[in-house]
Amino acid sequence: MKKKSVCLITGVGDGTGAHTARKFSRSGYKVAMIARNRNRLKKLEKELQDSKAYICDVANIKKLQDVCKQVKLDLGAPEILIHNAVKGNFEKLLDGNPEWLEENFRINTTSLMYLAHSLLPDMIKLKKGVIIVTGNTAARRGIANTPYFAPTKSAQRILAQS
Repeated sequence: MKKKSVCLITGVGDGTGAHTARKFSRSGYKVAMIARNRNRLKKLEKELQDSKAYICDVANIKKLQDVCKQVKLDLGAPEILIHNAVKGNFEKLLDGNPEWLEENFRINTTSLMYLAHSLLPDMIKLKKGVIIVTGNTAARRGIANTPYFAPTKSAQRILAQS
């Protein structure tokens, strides 16, 4: 019997994250789901065969690194990483808080770098793997009221391309 591949998804909310987890589960993958909402994740874990919930705010880099290690122990090394975790604030520049930029950057971009460092060595060793990053229009151009969000998604896009 063929060993099931592992897909790790960050930002498993009610929308894209949950839909993606369901799709990969139905396609025969073991699915590691990372999000902050324990109740939603546990409910989804019960629904999906061969899935496991990991409660983690990806802004907490140490915790994220620990979760990546635990996923490898529990399910095996992920061959697919889908970085869907996102944080954004939608305010006019002077109505917002400059600290939001750093917080959003940590969630949207910095966590992606740490995920890559945690998971790519195994993908290289296995000679297979893919990293998928969800995005939006803000990654390509500034949009009104996104000065705390668009720069982080643009940086995320450039990181993924690099």
